[in-house]
Amino acid sequence: MHTTLIGVDIPRFGDQRRDADAQRLLRKHLYEHLQRAFEISHMPWTACYAEDRGDGALILLPSDTAPTDVMDPLAHHLTALLRRSNRLANDLGRLRLRMAVHAGDVEHDDHGVLGAALTHLFRLLEAPAFKQRLQQVPDADLAMLVSQELYQHAAATGLINRAAYRPINVRHKETRTCGYLWLPPAYNTGR
Repeated sequence: MHTTLIGVDIPRFGDQRRDADAQRLLRKHLYEHLQRAFEISHMPWTACYAEDRGDGALILLPSDTAPTDVMDPLAHHLTALLRRSNRLANDLGRLRLRMAVHAGDVEHDDHGVLGAALTHLFRLLEAPAFKQRLQQVPDADLAMLVSQELYQHAAATGLINRAAYRPINVRHKETRTCGYLWLPPAYNTGR
């Protein structure tokens, strides 16, 4: 099945200062914000395939959902929700997210999903350059890394603001590629 894949991760989830109560709160907010952002963006949360990943989630959208909808408006709505809830949060309760987006074919088996597209998604999400870039903007609540293929498709259709994305080299495990980083407008400085 060809689909749009989203991987999200909570940075520093395992920080020793974050006990089980703090982790439960972060996970609760993660799913509340994802569901709300999907709803505001008119995307079908209940029709998505979702797997919990402990400190994040994997989401596969229905095959008829446009991948560019994740790039815009979903990322913008999710940023606004995070900013609002983090306004009064302390360091332990502040929810920041890394989000990777890719499109491709996946297969279902008795244990979940698999395929090269899924592997690629998680190489993007876990790329050291992506993690490092988010550390460089400590006030940003969301950073999104879009696969090169998806970015090129979206840029060709004119459905995104290409100036809002910056290329970064992804070198993680066997993956060598370029991803396109989106940060909330206040943090998109071109670094």
